[in-house]
Amino acid sequence: MATKIKLGDFIRISFTLKVKETARIIETTDEKVAKRANIYDEKNQYGPRLMVVGNEEMFLKRLNDVMIGKEVGEKFKVAIPPEETFGNWDHTKVKLLGRKELIAKDIVPVVGKQIQWGNQTGVIKSVVGGRVRVDFNHPLVGKTIVYEGKIEEKISSAKKKIGALIDYRMPGVDLSTFTIKDEKDKVTITIPEEIATKDLYIQLRKMRIAADINKYLPAYREIIFIDRFTFPEQTA
Repeated sequence: MATKIKLGDFIRISFTLKVKETARIIETTDEKVAKRANIYDEKNQYGPRLMVVGNEEMFLKRLNDVMIGKEVGEKFKVAIPPEETFGNWDHTKVKLLGRKELIAKDIVPVVGKQIQWGNQTGVIKSVVGGRVRVDFNHPLVGKTIVYEGKIEEKISSAKKKIGALIDYRMPGVDLSTFTIKDEKDKVTITIPEEIATKDLYIQLRKMRIAADINKYLPAYREIIFIDRFTFPEQTA
């Protein structure tokens, strides 16, 4: 008998995310669907996505809640209202900026253009004389989004869970190049030289992986990372 998904389980899900009002696809784990919807990005990693059930950093609460009680192989569909995502339209987030201000920042004001202003992202709605109206509301504000997909896998072994967490924090890496050794209350992760030398954020990623392991696999009391470096033999 198949076991039911419960809080804290590691699972992989495939899904397509749409805007309910327009049926526009905004995200998918299926490469073919992404290409048909003209949202394909070669930098993205397609394929089933890790979900630690209950972790709202990975997915919204309502989607997490839907997984509880389901089984591997089951399909799901859940609509999430704007109150639980990006909220409703807020007129206070529409700002008037000076045309000269924008040009001074090398931004040519054109209607429909997305701009970065400070720590905000907005869309230019109108340009009248020297005044530019920019809407800093999220593009999906006021929209209901719909997740539709399938539970593909449940990850049971501790070693595979650690691998899944590495993949989550370092998307696109080849896990076969890592060495994961777990023994009682200690886990040792050897990071391949190519990543250890080229990833500028490797220390931050290691800290996050260690925090994840401590949170979800608390039996491990010691987490060791080894950065491997090899050098050619020097001739006399």
